[in-house]
Amino acid sequence: MRQFLIETHMHTAETSFCGKVPARQGIRIYKELGYDGVCITDHFCDLFFDSLGSMPWKKKVDIFLEGYRTTKDEGLKTGIKVMLGMEYAFPGTNDDMLIYGFDEDFLYSNENMHLLNKEELKKLASENNLLLIQAHPFRKRVSRTYDDIVDGFEGFNGHPGHESMNDKAYRHALDFGGIIISGSDFHREGEGGTGGIYLNELPENSFELADILRQIKTPLMRKINMKRVENKIG
Repeated sequence: MRQFLIETHMHTAETSFCGKVPARQGIRIYKELGYDGVCITDHFCDLFFDSLGSMPWKKKVDIFLEGYRTTKDEGLKTGIKVMLGMEYAFPGTNDDMLIYGFDEDFLYSNENMHLLNKEELKKLASENNLLLIQAHPFRKRVSRTYDDIVDGFEGFNGHPGHESMNDKAYRHALDFGGIIISGSDFHREGEGGTGGIYLNELPENSFELADILRQIKTPLMRKINMKRVENKIG
């Protein structure tokens, strides 16, 4: 049976401040690496939205979606499925949640979602069937794990610019008993392809990705350890 390789954690230069690769170039990189699909998880945080000033929420969401929409357009040309996600940061923290299971309309309908605290995000997730996966839970600047609200953890993060304590993250995820995923945390050239998951079916969108992960919980993971480099990128 064929398995489809999906990137679960990818940033674009159009939306993420720390993203250094334009969306179209990024999707071409993943095409060359043999991926079948990518989930765009640009940073959804107070830093990003505060930088946009007092413009209407719809306009802010349009700007947030620029990286995803550009990637999706290029994906249609190159034959890679592109799905919408986000890397949500609780205000004033470096505690990040990878969120799946929503679409553009959901973002337009939830004004100032970037300001939610833990309890508020959990309530929103429960009401809208969102999938919450804590990203790189044991990085140095992360304050805690969120076992009380998440569906699972990123058991492997392939970003070479950070010490993500992947062994500890994976053990914690196993003990937690929920969903475990792997992601490259792509920001720059040379970082793509370190992580991802293999699925027996190719999701059409973020909703299907979330549903599949709920069903299987522990997909086969791609894990490529790269030498850590000293930098301060996202």
